[in-house]
Amino acid sequence: MEKNQYNLCVEVLRRLENAGILQNVILIGSWCMPFYKDYFSGVEYAPSIKTRDIDFLVPRPAAIKSKTDLTETMKDLGFIRDFRGREGYSVLEHPELARAKNH
Repeated sequence: MEKNQYNLCVEVLRRLENAGILQNVILIGSWCMPFYKDYFSGVEYAPSIKTRDIDFLVPRPAAIKSKTDLTETMKDLGFIRDFRGREGYSVLEHPELARAKNH
Protein backbone atom coordinates (compact mmCIF):
# COMPACT_ATOMS: atom_id res chain seq x y z
CA MET A 1 0.00 0.00 0.00
CA GLU A 2 1.34 3.38 -0.92
CA LYS A 3 1.73 6.01 1.76
CA ASN A 4 -0.31 8.50 -0.32
CA GLN A 5 -3.25 6.08 -0.42
CA TYR A 6 -3.07 5.46 3.32
CA ASN A 7 -2.89 9.19 4.09
CA LEU A 8 -5.84 9.85 1.79
CA CYS A 9 -7.89 7.14 3.50
CA VAL A 10 -7.12 8.59 6.93
CA GLU A 11 -8.11 12.08 5.72
CA VAL A 12 -11.42 10.74 4.36
CA LEU A 13 -12.13 9.12 7.73
CA ARG A 14 -11.18 12.35 9.53
CA ARG A 15 -13.59 14.38 7.38
CA LEU A 16 -16.41 11.88 7.88
CA GLU A 17 -15.81 12.11 11.63
CA ASN A 18 -15.87 15.92 11.53
CA ALA A 19 -19.14 15.80 9.54
CA GLY A 20 -20.74 13.55 12.16
CA ILE A 21 -21.06 10.62 9.76
CA LEU A 22 -18.33 8.19 10.80
CA GLN A 23 -20.08 6.94 13.94
CA ASN A 24 -23.02 5.79 11.78
CA VAL A 25 -21.13 3.82 9.13
CA ILE A 26 -18.69 0.91 9.22
CA LEU A 27 -15.45 0.79 7.26
CA ILE A 28 -15.46 -2.54 5.41
CA GLY A 29 -13.50 -4.17 2.62
CA SER A 30 -9.77 -4.23 2.24
CA TRP A 31 -9.18 -0.78 3.76
CA CYS A 32 -10.12 -2.00 7.24
CA MET A 33 -7.09 -4.34 7.16
CA PRO A 34 -4.42 -1.73 8.04
CA PHE A 35 -6.53 -0.74 11.04
CA TYR A 36 -6.86 -4.37 12.13
CA LYS A 37 -3.07 -4.50 12.21
CA ASP A 38 -3.09 -1.76 14.87
CA TYR A 39 -6.06 -3.24 16.72
CA PHE A 40 -4.55 -6.73 16.90
CA SER A 41 -1.08 -5.55 17.87
CA GLY A 42 1.16 -8.33 19.09
CA VAL A 43 -0.42 -10.84 16.71
CA GLU A 44 1.46 -12.00 13.63
CA TYR A 45 -0.61 -10.28 10.95
CA ALA A 46 0.21 -8.97 7.48
CA PRO A 47 -2.61 -7.02 5.79
CA SER A 48 -2.75 -7.01 2.03
CA ILE A 49 -4.72 -4.49 0.05
CA LYS A 50 -6.62 -6.12 -2.79
CA THR A 51 -8.66 -3.12 -3.95
CA ARG A 52 -8.01 0.58 -3.94
CA ASP A 53 -11.54 1.78 -3.19
CA ILE A 54 -12.84 2.65 0.26
CA ASP A 55 -16.05 0.81 1.16
CA PHE A 56 -18.49 1.72 3.89
CA LEU A 57 -21.48 -0.21 5.20
CA VAL A 58 -24.42 2.13 5.80
CA PRO A 59 -27.04 0.38 7.95
CA ARG A 60 -30.65 0.52 6.78
CA PRO A 61 -32.38 2.59 7.82
CA ALA A 62 -29.45 4.97 7.91
CA ALA A 63 -28.89 6.55 11.32
CA ILE A 64 -27.07 9.57 9.87
CA LYS A 65 -28.78 12.70 11.17
CA SER A 66 -26.60 15.43 9.70
CA LYS A 67 -26.92 16.48 6.07
CA THR A 68 -23.52 16.63 4.42
CA ASP A 69 -22.61 17.20 0.79
CA LEU A 70 -19.93 14.51 0.50
CA THR A 71 -18.98 15.65 -2.99
CA GLU A 72 -18.20 19.11 -1.65
CA THR A 73 -16.54 17.70 1.50
CA MET A 74 -14.09 15.59 -0.54
CA LYS A 75 -13.70 17.84 -3.61
CA ASP A 76 -10.49 19.60 -2.54
CA LEU A 77 -8.87 16.18 -1.98
CA GLY A 78 -9.28 15.46 -5.70
CA PHE A 79 -12.39 13.27 -5.58
CA ILE A 80 -14.70 13.33 -8.58
CA ARG A 81 -18.37 12.32 -8.46
CA ASP A 82 -19.52 9.77 -11.01
CA PHE A 83 -23.17 8.77 -11.38
CA ARG A 84 -23.80 5.13 -12.22
CA GLY A 85 -27.17 5.62 -13.90
CA ARG A 86 -27.74 2.01 -14.79
CA GLU A 87 -27.20 0.91 -11.17
CA GLY A 88 -28.76 4.06 -9.71
CA TYR A 89 -26.01 5.32 -7.42
CA SER A 90 -23.13 7.78 -7.29
CA VAL A 91 -19.52 7.14 -6.39
CA LEU A 92 -16.68 9.43 -5.44
CA GLU A 93 -13.54 8.46 -7.32
CA HIS A 94 -9.95 9.50 -6.77
CA PRO A 95 -6.93 8.75 -9.00
CA GLU A 96 -4.95 7.42 -6.02
CA LEU A 97 -7.74 5.00 -5.13
CA ALA A 98 -9.07 4.11 -8.59
CA ARG A 99 -9.70 0.45 -9.24
CA ALA A 100 -7.58 -1.24 -11.83
CA LYS A 101 -9.33 -0.98 -15.20
CA ASN A 102 -9.54 -4.77 -15.60
CA HIS A 103 -11.77 -5.30 -12.51
